[in-house]
Amino acid sequence: MKYIALISLLIVVVSAQADVNRQTIVWDNQTDMPAGWPEGNPYNILYAMSCQAKPALDHTGLPHQHGDVAQVIVDGGNGIQDPPNPDGSPGGDDSLAFGSFNMIVLLGLDGLEDLKGRTGQFYSRKYFAPLTPNRAYYLRLWEGDNPATAPYYQDTVEYVTSDDHGGVMIRLSSGYPHEIDWTFGPSNPRPTPVKSDKESEQKK
Repeated sequence: MKYIALISLLIVVVSAQADVNRQTIVWDNQTDMPAGWPEGNPYNILYAMSCQAKPALDHTGLPHQHGDVAQVIVDGGNGIQDPPNPDGSPGGDDSLAFGSFNMIVLLGLDGLEDLKGRTGQFYSRKYFAPLTPNRAYYLRLWEGDNPATAPYYQDTVEYVTSDDHGGVMIRLSSGYPHEIDWTFGPSNPRPTPVKSDKESEQKK
C-alpha cells in the first residue's frame, strides 16, 4: 500500500508540473528562466523564429503594430491548430511550447525596441530550443500585447526554412541552427466565453 501511495503521489506531482509548463510564459528576451525550468539544448535543435517576407496584417489590413505578441504553440498530436480558449491560452490539445521561450514581441527587423512602429515583421531575440522531442509547432499572433484581452488573432499558414517549406506547422530538425520565416493567415475574432444555462436564465 505504501508503494501504491508513493506512485500515486509521484503521478500527481508530475501532472501538476505538466500543468505549470502548459501555462508558464517565457519571453524571447528573457534571460532568467522560471524557477525549475530546464535550460540548455538537449536535442541539438535551434530555430530562430521570424516573419519577414510577408508582413503580418491585422483585421483592418494594416501591418501589425509593434508590441503585439505571438505565442509559440506545440500541437498536442491531432495535427490541428485548435482555436484559443476565451482567455487567450491555446485550446484543445495544444499548449504553449515547452522550450527556451514561447512568447515573442513583434518589434520589426531593425533591432530597435520601437513600440510606435507598424511593420508586421519580427524576429525572435534568441533561438528556440525545445525541451520535448518530436513535436510540431506553429505561431499565433495576437492584435494586442496580451492574449487575454486582444480582440483578434492570426495563425500561421506557411513556413520557409533554408532547406524546407510547408504548411501551418513544422517539426523541428536537429543539427545546425535554422531560421523559420512564417506567413500568417486571416484574422479571427477571439472566442467569447460560453454562458452557462444558469446565466442565460438569469438574463431572461
